[in-house]
Amino acid sequence: MLAKIFRPALRTARNSHHAPLPNHGATLPDMTKWKPQTPTSFIHDGYAMSKVPFNVRNHRLFTLKATIFLAIGFWAPFIVVEYQLRKANQ
Repeated sequence: MLAKIFRPALRTARNSHHAPLPNHGATLPDMTKWKPQTPTSFIHDGYAMSKVPFNVRNHRLFTLKATIFLAIGFWAPFIVVEYQLRKANQ
């Protein structure tokens, strides 16, 4: 009983992952005229992350900068509260 249900579904899933034969209506793209689909205006330089103010290619420096940035953002409220409590107790 289960074989009658799962066999057609499994056959369909297996056949859907194979590329069709070239003579059966499948057309391959012309790779000689291929260009990447990225904007090339004066606003966009044509590649992602081109306008970020830091370099993500240097992993160690990026990790250091990100850690410092996140640490300042996390500890700032605690430092402000400490300062206010010390100022109130003087």
